[in-house]
Amino acid sequence: MTALFPETGAFLPHHHFWTEEAFAQERERVFGRCWLYMGVFDASGALSAEMAGLRFAVRRDADGRLSGERHDGARVRPLEVDRCGALVFARVAPEGADSHLAPTLAEHLHPYAERLAAMSVNCVNPEPPVGIPFQANWKALVENTMDDFHGSTVHPDTIHPAVHPDWQTHLATERHGANSDSRWVLADGTAGWWAKLDAKLRLAKFADEPFYRHIFIFPNFYLASFYGAVVIPHRVDPVAPDSSVLRWQLFLPTTRLDSPRERAFHRSTAAYLVTSAIGVIDEDRPVCEAVQQGRPAILGNGVYGRRERRILDFHAAMLAQLAGAAA
Repeated sequence: MTALFPETGAFLPHHHFWTEEAFAQERERVFGRCWLYMGVFDASGALSAEMAGLRFAVRRDADGRLSGERHDGARVRPLEVDRCGALVFARVAPEGADSHLAPTLAEHLHPYAERLAAMSVNCVNPEPPVGIPFQANWKALVENTMDDFHGSTVHPDTIHPAVHPDWQTHLATERHGANSDSRWVLADGTAGWWAKLDAKLRLAKFADEPFYRHIFIFPNFYLASFYGAVVIPHRVDPVAPDSSVLRWQLFLPTTRLDSPRERAFHRSTAAYLVTSAIGVIDEDRPVCEAVQQGRPAILGNGVYGRRERRILDFHAAMLAQLAGAAA
């Protein structure tokens, strides 16, 4: 393992994980400006979200036109709304002389816009959205998703046995700024389980890929997939400097659900997958919360391994975003 000793100024100061001042700055310059994932439209054609005290409302009219607004107390700002396949994103509409310099959604998602759109084809057969609260800063949850080493220690009986035993050799990670794509080859037993499930459910696949995929998009969105079929969009919502909510929704797509038996099996399988995902998150939560409790006592800087460079990429992107001029 190659150790990385980042220089001072290459990562966020520790106080950014617990002070009101830092939270307010992120509220304005990150969540008040960046493209943010809103969700996947259902029949209502409406989506809402709240991040860092900002309320977002997005809608699709009968002609397919997208619109929305952000509420910040009594102040209302129009939203620019766009889609990447079935995935809906929004940001406060840029204003001023430099508004033309603001990145388009495709530029913000680069280089994963096409890949995300292809995966989002499987955003069908939705399960109800889930929200799991954490007593930890939202960035702790983001860092947790990027820590490749915690699988064997935090998830020894859940995630770790599901991937190839020699995971460091069989884990492929692409890094493009703060955006990244990781692919974990599934263990033979896990791949066999999915193959049997595929035979019974006739899964709809966006690709033939026997692995777990995890695409992260700055600042707080990631899309997970299993076996090229199941997709689970996630969003980390800041609530306060020391609290956040992890929101996600599981989609189990199939090519046919004709008989009552098929529909019953689909329901039971989806329920099992949701319960399993909650179990994994329940293993992450106490670790994130313990780290949050200990942060004020940190005196030095972290040492990062080769597999943890995405965390430094995230810090670099946060520093660049926070350096923007005040609105």
